[in-house]
Amino acid sequence: MFPTLIRRLAQPAKEPVVKRAPLTVGSNPYQARKVWPPNFKDLNHQQQLRFEKKYKRRIFLASRSPRWEKGIKFAQLATIAAALVWLLFYSEFEWWGKKYKPSEEMRRHAANLFGVLDPDKRYERRKDAPETSPPTKGPESESK
Repeated sequence: MFPTLIRRLAQPAKEPVVKRAPLTVGSNPYQARKVWPPNFKDLNHQQQLRFEKKYKRRIFLASRSPRWEKGIKFAQLATIAAALVWLLFYSEFEWWGKKYKPSEEMRRHAANLFGVLDPDKRYERRKDAPETSPPTKGPESESK
């Protein structure tokens, strides 16, 4: 193990890729298997159609972005939900010939997350909640 490590440390560093000649069409060591784009004049109609279908499909698949589409759907849902909340709780409009105005109680509940954060009712207990007994002093509550 150590001789290999010493031998590798003694070797000169490789040249970075940037210092070597940049890859161009002439200096590229990787040759393409097919000439691209193909000469469509040499292909018959069926082969041309096959090429068009194949590369249209590849371009479509390469341009897809599932995360972007999911984000757009979420943004649409949030926008629609916010518009409905605003429409029902804050706007005043005419609906089939009748004036619609949300009540002040409804607006207050919406402002306090439907009564959850209402300062007036913060310390009220629910009617169906069990009664609480005062804490008993036991060995757990003694301070040392």
